[in-house]
Amino acid sequence: MATRSGRFPLPPVPPVPPLPLRPLIPLLVLLGCAPPAVAQGAADSCATSAFALRADYPGARLSVCEVVSADEVTIHIHAEDGGKINPSPWYGFHVRAVDAAGHGASSANGKLEALTVRLRYGGQHRHRYHPKISIDGQSWRRLPEDAVQVADGEAVLRLRPDADGFFVSAGENWNNAFYAAWRERIGALAGATWREIGKSLGGRAIHALHIHANAPNVLLLLGRQHPPEVSGAISMTRFVERQLHLRAGACAEPRPSCRFFQTHGFVVVPLLNPDGVAAGHWRHNLGQTDLNRDWGPFTQPETQAVRDLVAGLEAQRRRLRLVLDFHSTRRNVFFTQDAASPTRPPEFAARWLAAARRKDGLYEFSNDPRPLTETGTAKNHFHRRFGIPSITFEVADEENRALVASSAAAFADAMVETLTAVDAAPPAPCMDFFCHMANANAASLVMLAEEGLLDAQLAARIADAAAWVVEEQARPGAARTANYLPLEKRLVELVGVAAANVHMGRSRQDLHGAARRMLARGDWLAALRELLRARAAVIALAETHADAPVPAYTHGVQAQPTTFGHYLLAFSAGLRRDAERLMEGYRRLNRSPLGAAALGTSGFPLNRQRLATLLGFDAPVENSYDANLVSTADYKLELAGALAQSAVTAGQFAQDIHAQYQHPRPWIVLDPAVTSISTIMPQKRNPRPLDRLRSAASAVLAKAHAVTLATHNARTGMHDYRRLEPLRELAAEAQEMYRRYTALTGAIGVDRERARQELDRGFATMTEVADTLLREADVPFRTAHAYASALTDLCRAQGRAAKTLTDAELREVYRAVAGGKLPLAPAMIRGALDPVALIAARQGFGGPQPAEMRRSLAAHRESLAAQEGWLDDTEGALTAARVELRAAFDEMRFGAKR
Repeated sequence: MATRSGRFPLPPVPPVPPLPLRPLIPLLVLLGCAPPAVAQGAADSCATSAFALRADYPGARLSVCEVVSADEVTIHIHAEDGGKINPSPWYGFHVRAVDAAGHGASSANGKLEALTVRLRYGGQHRHRYHPKISIDGQSWRRLPEDAVQVADGEAVLRLRPDADGFFVSAGENWNNAFYAAWRERIGALAGATWREIGKSLGGRAIHALHIHANAPNVLLLLGRQHPPEVSGAISMTRFVERQLHLRAGACAEPRPSCRFFQTHGFVVVPLLNPDGVAAGHWRHNLGQTDLNRDWGPFTQPETQAVRDLVAGLEAQRRRLRLVLDFHSTRRNVFFTQDAASPTRPPEFAARWLAAARRKDGLYEFSNDPRPLTETGTAKNHFHRRFGIPSITFEVADEENRALVASSAAAFADAMVETLTAVDAAPPAPCMDFFCHMANANAASLVMLAEEGLLDAQLAARIADAAAWVVEEQARPGAARTANYLPLEKRLVELVGVAAANVHMGRSRQDLHGAARRMLARGDWLAALRELLRARAAVIALAETHADAPVPAYTHGVQAQPTTFGHYLLAFSAGLRRDAERLMEGYRRLNRSPLGAAALGTSGFPLNRQRLATLLGFDAPVENSYDANLVSTADYKLELAGALAQSAVTAGQFAQDIHAQYQHPRPWIVLDPAVTSISTIMPQKRNPRPLDRLRSAASAVLAKAHAVTLATHNARTGMHDYRRLEPLRELAAEAQEMYRRYTALTGAIGVDRERARQELDRGFATMTEVADTLLREADVPFRTAHAYASALTDLCRAQGRAAKTLTDAELREVYRAVAGGKLPLAPAMIRGALDPVALIAARQGFGGPQPAEMRRSLAAHRESLAAQEGWLDDTEGALTAARVELRAAFDEMRFGAKR
């Protein structure tokens, strides 16, 4: 059989004894291999004058057999009870040729050669399982296709048995005898032990295979909740065999998976419904219950046995990490958690199945994420209870059995590779106070053990307990405390009073202070990351519109032409300074108070630098009074000040663009897709992204003032300024402000023709007229200025654009202002009225002229890259610290046990 290939071939399963079997039924009941009673309405035998059918062995099901003629019978396939049932019609019987006296007969002696067996399904049920046949009850093959005809509600089989006959079954008859042989074979392998975990409703033993029974992490595999689902059972056995094979060689030479198998064990319950399997049930146990709807109610002893098994794992502080529940259905599919139900580790199912797809010998399959519901399936129960990946592993009913086996091995390989990669990856950043507090506690434990202040064995025991508390607190609905005392209380419950020694030389003041700083620096860097994204968007927009002339304004009045790109680089410069302030402030923030105790250190020689390093701080806060009582206030004020300053500039940008919408035809516009139509005024388009940025900037200013006011007028050591909530709210508002800044920038466009019209209407080029007279004709600046101003007054009085002035008017106005002849040709004055020419004529450093814009854009991109590099390096240093802390913690935890 396919499942007997590979590293651990199984011995042949003892064949079902020759018929008749009726005298053996009492013995089989005692051995747990047969049901205590045949289900009501089921037949044990059926015979015509030429053929005999029997169903008095484990896993058989004849239901009601109707003799139609000497060479035809109809078997009415009935469910085991009258309740609603997923249609999985199971059948199984032995058929042989007989003579008139009922003895075995040969078709060569003139007897009928073929028997027609009509499988008829009642109600809405239909034929699901293609018949399998076996001579010895252990080696199975599909009945040839031409021997089966399927119609609505029935299937017709053409069978040609001889005197010895053969077995016919909906699937391979993997009954309790098969599992007994499998248990015996697997139990002989290193690291594998079988334990009885309970009894079925019919009194049969339910066994669990434990692989590496002391491992701190456990993967739970469930099988055969539904009796007919044999392809899933084949997949499970091969999956387990492959895991044993991988485990046997994982540490023979250095391999990444060695650590995985050292720290992970398996608990396998291959036959959860032994009664249903023995009785040939469609889906239920003897209690008329679908076991895969009983996870939560736990009304049946079978699910109760697994519930108690898991409770025992928890009592041993062994972490349940993954659940695979093996089933069969009409296709190869995995039912997994959807995006609304995140798992630990994140996106495990997608990563695992993607890794499997890269392997050979794999059948086609799909991943079907499903929402978490109240349905009492194993998938829902274990995810709801533990927040872990809990996956229904479905194998197609009729998938090629050799391919089922090779695919199971591929999935086993991919699972180990994926979890190994997950564990090798740096720990994820903490997102809440408890996580940071737990890490600070772990760092304290490592330092105390390294300095010889804690016995190594005690430190390892405390580490085990600390890891378990972290696991408990990661579960859905756990109350993640923001106070050390409940954490310590739980450690004492698990280890004893000596667990509190991890707190030696430490106060809640420095422990909580360190956790707050770690939370603050995460928010600090997150705000900086969003700021740099906004700056990148501004620079990109500036590059697009580097040469687009637009009016610029002072005192709210049009002043001179510039380019929109030049204007935008001013805001990029503001964002650069905002980033610099955050970077400089971070260097002062990233100092550790841990080990300072309440304010004056302690009588224990704590290694404060080691504590700082393990937690990613650059150094300790030097003065222990400053650590908790002074610097804890000013880092909040520094961030509040930097973000408030940035918000003011962001608000200016929003207001500038918003002013455009006072014009019937703005020249700086938003993509219509992001505006919203008025609910009453059909013509009106509201530029909502501008409102959103401005309101976010206002919220940042308000939250910044809240931080300042909470710190104001308090003595050192008071609680007022220690609260982190105002700062976290401020950081969250700042991140939203920068996200809106980025979104707004991406939606901005320029109507260049409309901007040119506005420049012409606003006389923005008159500065260049004065400059041209000074530069080209040495006309005193004030005289030139008065001349350009007079030209403006003339045009305004007549409602004209400056470019419409005639040569005569240009000369006459100069004569009236300066008392002489215009020293330049009128064409030169008219040329100075061109905004494009004005911009090109700029000479100053940092101006809008094309060459300077190219230089400025390159400089802005370079400074942005440098700031992004600083942020990457800073986050990388924190990641490296998390890796170092985990390695040191694991070495302390597991090294003492070697």
